[in-house]
Amino acid sequence: MKLRKISLICAMGLTLAGSSLLPVFGMTANGPENGGNGGSSYSEEYGGENTSGIGMEVTYGYDGNAKADRYVPVNFSLKSQSASPFSGTVRVEAMESDYDIYQYDYPITLDAMGSAEKSLDIPVGRADILYVKLLDSQGTELIRKRLKMNVPTDVAELYAGILSDEPEKLSYMEGVGVNYSAVKIRTFPMQAEKLPDHVIGLDLLDVLVITDYDTRKLSKDQISAIMEWVKDGGTLLLGTGARADDTLYAFRSDLLNEDYEVPAEKSVDMGVEYATNGPGDSFMNLVCADISLKGGTGVLSNDQFPVLTAAVRGKGVVGVAAYDFVDIAPFCETQRSYVDKMFTALLGETRLNNLSSYLYSGNSSQFWSVQNMLNTGDVDKLPGLALYSIVILTYIVLVGPGTYLILKRKDKRRYYRTAIVSVSLLFTVVVYFMGAKTRFRDTFFTYATIFDNSESFEDEYTYINMRTPYNRAYSILLDPSYSLLPITRSKSYERAPVPKFTGSEDYNVRISYGEDGTRVSAQNAAAFSPKYYALKKRTSNENQKGLWAKITLFNGNVFGTVTNEYPFSVEKVGILMYGKMVVIDELKPGETKQLDGISVINYPINNSFQVSARVTGGYQYSKADIEDPDYMLALSRTNILSFYLDRYSSFYNQEARIVAFSEDQKDNQFLVNGGYETYGVTMYTSAINVNLKKDDETYRSALMRMPTTVSGQYYSDTNAIYGVDPVALEYSLGNDVSVEKLIFENPSEEFLDSQSTNYTNIFKGKMYFYNHDTGNYDLMDPGKTEYSARELVSYLSPGNTLTVKYVCEDSVENNWYVTLPMLMVLGRDK
Repeated sequence: MKLRKISLICAMGLTLAGSSLLPVFGMTANGPENGGNGGSSYSEEYGGENTSGIGMEVTYGYDGNAKADRYVPVNFSLKSQSASPFSGTVRVEAMESDYDIYQYDYPITLDAMGSAEKSLDIPVGRADILYVKLLDSQGTELIRKRLKMNVPTDVAELYAGILSDEPEKLSYMEGVGVNYSAVKIRTFPMQAEKLPDHVIGLDLLDVLVITDYDTRKLSKDQISAIMEWVKDGGTLLLGTGARADDTLYAFRSDLLNEDYEVPAEKSVDMGVEYATNGPGDSFMNLVCADISLKGGTGVLSNDQFPVLTAAVRGKGVVGVAAYDFVDIAPFCETQRSYVDKMFTALLGETRLNNLSSYLYSGNSSQFWSVQNMLNTGDVDKLPGLALYSIVILTYIVLVGPGTYLILKRKDKRRYYRTAIVSVSLLFTVVVYFMGAKTRFRDTFFTYATIFDNSESFEDEYTYINMRTPYNRAYSILLDPSYSLLPITRSKSYERAPVPKFTGSEDYNVRISYGEDGTRVSAQNAAAFSPKYYALKKRTSNENQKGLWAKITLFNGNVFGTVTNEYPFSVEKVGILMYGKMVVIDELKPGETKQLDGISVINYPINNSFQVSARVTGGYQYSKADIEDPDYMLALSRTNILSFYLDRYSSFYNQEARIVAFSEDQKDNQFLVNGGYETYGVTMYTSAINVNLKKDDETYRSALMRMPTTVSGQYYSDTNAIYGVDPVALEYSLGNDVSVEKLIFENPSEEFLDSQSTNYTNIFKGKMYFYNHDTGNYDLMDPGKTEYSARELVSYLSPGNTLTVKYVCEDSVENNWYVTLPMLMVLGRDK
């Protein structure tokens, strides 16, 4: 009997000990294989006694990988074992780059014994840790999960999504160093059924590779999201080969100029550097498709044809290869540097450098750009300095000798103190009522809105600065149709210690998503401290609103028409064609304007503020005058256009961009409720195709393909050089034309005024052409800007390239940044 009792007690002890190691429902064990000390990408914590019978599982990022200052996909599933329905909130907590705590609340309901799955896109500043919590209807925390993400900290990573029927055959891309190993490729297989159908869901990717895949499987929304993502800065890389029809099906109308011939097998030279035993070693027999990409230029060429063609779309780029990336797998598995060569050619040095710097600076560059754009306000809020000066001087005179002398004359000096108090109270009331017009009484907004219209969609980009005049919490309800992204600056440059993030901190900003609106609540913020947000919305352009044009640009002249299809007048209309622009004062509703004979202005592509001021009229003001409403309006318009050009239109693009402004402002379209003070500016823009051909001739910029730097330092995105040392560039003029004339065009004189603080420092010095007959550089006439085909015989290579050496004058100031002339090509089509 005694032995039986001892055995029973031991059994109970073992049971209790074992149960203490088991996870409570809704939790997982915190062992090495489940996120404990074993180095897993996440762990979980229990926030209290969970009596709700609700379990929650969470996945995030791509295999637990994420990047700072991006939208991170967070997927959670809930399962109820309760006989009662459940209503509560899923809360995601993140620390932003400025160390503020942001909470994102999403309502959730569950039926009795029910389940739910949801995917959220969370804007994350410091992406290393997230907390996901389940709260009941009373706000009581039921479950807490701590997510520890894999975030690159040492080497910048390029996230490449792979959409292919055989993604394992593209494993040769994984881990390849690009741009001298400054960026490392990380690949993530994608599936059509899980591919996001909204642009934010793709934000974590840098490149999307689609090859050996039937894009008919993609929905219309998924295709639209991909193209919108490209316009916002993504890179789409398409492989073709034998399955060109399948891969290009979804993008044919957007990307291709014309139908292509049936893909055929060709001998492709992968590069002489891969010929180990002889010239033939570098050749592969591959099925290739000859694709004509709209606005495309060859960035990687074979001897006879380009094997990789690229075209800029907005801030992003689309690349189409002649072959299928699966077919080159055997070669790339042994010659992985070819992947580096391919990605470097497609992305370019500027984009790769931006990826490298993003590791350290995050989204700070956007913060400073948005701050500068919104750094204006309503001039009506400025006090009248003259009136205030008169009142203050009058007060000083009365409080000082004035009151005393008046009372002394009336022999009532005993009332002096009472009189001083009365005068002070009187002037306090006067100043109070004088400031009624300039005083902020509630939360107020400064905004900048860009409407970007295409034939199918209207994309709205709104940037807001939200402030309050009081040191107290406030809450605003925004239109729920907008996506919302906080814009914060990194504090890493301040070398401030990173505060510990435990998930129990009080929030600085809470964003609650509901059917009636998106509520933004802020607390612990000083009066007038700015909070910046980016809002974005896409709607169908059913009425074909926009600015449309049919334009031909040839030999420095523009022909065609532009039409305003908005129901209101637009003014300060600019047609920007990468280095050339046309400015129109006004277009009335439905008006069509003929462009033949209108003046064409050459502008520097590296000075967006100066170009913007020329369009908006800001260049007409020699000095700042904040009391002039017209000057402030021109400055606001200049700031938003400069921001747009820097962010969305800074690379070569064959498309033209029309921009315009209107006095019909939409001041509070992003707010659910009115009554708030708003001040801002709205810009309208559309992209249009430009015809560069006339008869059998083509006129285009030689910068359509990035020049190769032979020596010195060249900034390809701004067409500028570090002029302290000589710089030699090899221009590719294209194998599709026979060059008839080359023109070196400088910006128009109005951009060269050295009295302006934003003037352009153009190249002044000696220019040499490389002579292929002698092997030497020949000095060119400094006053000559045009060269005929006969004059270029010795200088054009068999591949139609021209090598130019620029040597700046010693007397030129600011030689560290010199703008080169724009090289234009006039040639006859082959």
